[in-house]
Amino acid sequence: MSDLSKKKDLLESHIQQGKKETAIKLIFELIELHVKNKEFDEAEILRDRMYDVDPMALDEIIRSGELIEEAKSDSIDETHKSIWSKLYSTLTTEEANALYFGMKESTFDANAMVFKQGDTNSNLYFINQGKLKQVYSQEGREVLLKTLGPGHLAGNDTFFSDAVCTTSLVTLSKSKLSYLEKDILKKWGEDFPGLEPFLYGYSLQFEKVQDLLRKKALDRRNQIRVKISGKAVILILSTSGSPVGKVFKGLLSDISIGGLSFFLKITKKETAHLLLGRRLNIKCAFQIGDNQMKIEQNGTVVGVRLQTFSDYSIHVRFDGLLPEKVVQRVKGLTSSIS
Repeated sequence: MSDLSKKKDLLESHIQQGKKETAIKLIFELIELHVKNKEFDEAEILRDRMYDVDPMALDEIIRSGELIEEAKSDSIDETHKSIWSKLYSTLTTEEANALYFGMKESTFDANAMVFKQGDTNSNLYFINQGKLKQVYSQEGREVLLKTLGPGHLAGNDTFFSDAVCTTSLVTLSKSKLSYLEKDILKKWGEDFPGLEPFLYGYSLQFEKVQDLLRKKALDRRNQIRVKISGKAVILILSTSGSPVGKVFKGLLSDISIGGLSFFLKITKKETAHLLLGRRLNIKCAFQIGDNQMKIEQNGTVVGVRLQTFSDYSIHVRFDGLLPEKVVQRVKGLTSSIS
């Protein structure tokens, strides 16, 4: 039996016998051993154990926390820290550690697809090494939007909101990337509530995808959008195209020949996220004089964005384009569905 295992068995014995002071000292020794081996998750589990054994052992609880955070900070890769010095410099030690140790790492060979236009991607990528290209495909041709290298972020447009990838990211050389998975935001919300808004603010220094497209005259929103009001009747469709679940209604926001958006009241962020990529059948009707014009289209949810007071805007791309004259006739009218 290893020395570590013996200490852990002895710890359980002390706890069962009610020897709090001895148990706390042993927990601290175990934390030191795990920190020395850079086993930070195990060290933090033991620190939480201190609270259970004796919540009044404040000196050991505080010192063990400082020990773990200091060791974490010292173990951050120096090359990574140098590349992202501007990012880390304004964070507390605890926040910097939460950011760095919340990341995973991945290495890509040249000509590898990191994420693909039209697919879902919930990761935020930090480029540490290599060169990559951000490209947009339209009508069979590939347009280079930007070349990225160390110190660039990628995927921020889909990490902070629910949307499909507007562009593709492809490696030009062997590349090393760190990345955050979107689930980390939920954990941060409990332990480090200021970290997500800070990281979002940091991401704003990089050019938005929409701006890159606009520079190349590829603005995907170049279709005329008409503001509308009223209600839409909506059904979720299965992969085979058959209805799934019950009909629900959304408040219309705008429409173009290529799609529309509407608002939904959704209390849970996780529920809203589930709509991304789902296929919908949408029906709405507009009164034009004595006549009623009906629109029914199938489409795919390509964006889900939080607005205010649990309202989400749901953005749908139609399977096929509407005639331009239909959108022009709808302009300024109010949906009559109730």
